[in-house]
Amino acid sequence: MLLLCGLHSGCATSEGPAFLSLDSQTYAEAFDAAVEAARVVGLSPTVQDRRSGLIETEPRIAGSVLEPWRTDNASFTQTIENTITFQRRRARFEFAPVIFQPDQSPDAPLTGPDLFGTQEAVVDLTRHAGAIELRVWVYVERSYTPGLRRSTWTRAKTTRTQIVPVEEGDALPTQYWTTVHRDEAFERRLLAAVQSALAQQTEGSLKMPNGEAVAATEP
Repeated sequence: MLLLCGLHSGCATSEGPAFLSLDSQTYAEAFDAAVEAARVVGLSPTVQDRRSGLIETEPRIAGSVLEPWRTDNASFTQTIENTITFQRRRARFEFAPVIFQPDQSPDAPLTGPDLFGTQEAVVDLTRHAGAIELRVWVYVERSYTPGLRRSTWTRAKTTRTQIVPVEEGDALPTQYWTTVHRDEAFERRLLAAVQSALAQQTEGSLKMPNGEAVAATEP
């Protein structure tokens, strides 16, 4: 019962926006806030491209029942899922300019999305003037072991198939990860953390060094 109470109190909130609309003047602060938000939850950023507005993180093993102090799960059901199956998370932050695209004429041929970015010009967000959107994708990856056959009754009956390599010396993977779904609750929490950090910076910039508030006026 104490363990269940600890898990219930350790679940994180799922509240937060689906995306953030930013101004180009606050892009640098928002980028730094996104990096810090990822680090706070244990996702170490490995890719930080300010010009293209991309942040990617290292994966982190998701919390389970055996770690009641972890608060990265949004519900008890999610905690049980991460306990039964070995799973991890990785995050991807994308800053993109809001560019108006006119509708095509009815006679124009239909075209699909520009997945490789060959049709759209590359925008340097450090010099961009205009609105910017921030979106986050948190992917949940599950671990698989080739040739593992689990018993439905007892772990003692679990067997493993031996995979013989085609040529001598070939190394076969003993474990691999595959993406199973997105964690939208985790995405909203990251965006909420970035939004809160930007709000604190804006509030602090409207105060004098002695702590007295000042009115924001037009230059």
